Amino acid sequence: MKRLLSFLMLLSFLSTFYMGYVLRYYTIKKGDTLSVIAQKLNASVSSILDINLMIDADKIYAGEKIMYVKPDGVFQTINKNQALWYIAAEYFTTIKDILSNNSIKNPNLIFPGQKIFIPLNIMCKTSNKKTGVIWPVFGEITSPYGWRINPITHKKEFHAGVDIGAPEGTPVFSAIRGVVTYAGWYGGYGNMIQIFDGHMLTRYGHLSKIDCYVGEHVKQGMLIGRIGSTGLSTGPHLHFEIRIKGTPYNPLGYLPYAYWSGEGKKTPTPFQEGMGY
Repeated sequence: MKRLLSFLMLLSFLSTFYMGYVLRYYTIKKGDTLSVIAQKLNASVSSILDINLMIDADKIYAGEKIMYVKPDGVFQTINKNQALWYIAAEYFTTIKDILSNNSIKNPNLIFPGQKIFIPLNIMCKTSNKKTGVIWPVFGEITSPYGWRINPITHKKEFHAGVDIGAPEGTPVFSAIRGVVTYAGWYGGYGNMIQIFDGHMLTRYGHLSKIDCYVGEHVKQGMLIGRIGSTGLSTGPHLHFEIRIKGTPYNPLGYLPYAYWSGEGKKTPTPFQEGMGY
C-alpha cells in the first residue's frame, strides 16, 4: 500500500511538472452541494461544471464520480485550422501564459484534437477594464442593438442587446461582478444567465453550457458558460444585454472600444469607431 501511494504521488508530481496540471477524481457524498464540493476541493464551481459535461448545479447525486484539475482550470480542444493566438484571444490571455502551462515548445506545432490546459488565473488577464464592463466573449458583432428585422420571424422588432458571433464552445465570461439571479432555460433566449450587481443586470443568451448556479457570487471575468445556439437562434452566438431598472441599454455604450490582444496590441472591435464609449 505504501508503495502504491508513493507511486501515485510520484505520478501526480510528474504530471504537474511535465504537463502543468494533474487530473483527480472525487466521489460525491450524501448532502454534498456543488458549492460544498468546490470548497472541499479548493476548486471553482465553473471549472467543475465545465470539465464534467454531464452534470449541472442542480443535478448531482451521491456516488457519482466527478473530475477536477489542479491547479484550477479548464481544457480547450484545438479545432481544425485553429492557431494558438486565437485560443489566447478567446480566453483574453497571452500565448506566453498558455505555453508556460502546457508542454508545448513551439506554438506553431499544435494539432486538431489536442487538449490545451487553461488555468483560471490567466483568463481575462488582458481584458480592457477601462469602462468597468468587460467583453463577455471574443467574437464579431453580428446584430446590433435597436430595431431590426428578426431573422427567424422576419418581423420588425426591438433587439434589446447585441449578438456576438463566435464558434460553438467559445468561453463566455461575466462582464461584471455580481450575483447569478437566473441560470437555465428562458424561452427564446435558450440557455440563459443573468448577473446582477445591485445596479446593472447583464444577460447572456443562447448558451450551449452553463458553468454557474443561481445565488453564486461571481467575479468579473469568471468563466460562466460556453457559446451555443439554443433557443431562437440561427447559429452559434452570444446574445448580450445590459439592463438598468428593467430598461435595456445599448451594451456598446458600456463596453470598451477595443479588445486588448495577448501581445499587448489594441485590436479594434468590429463595430463603428466611436460607439464603444
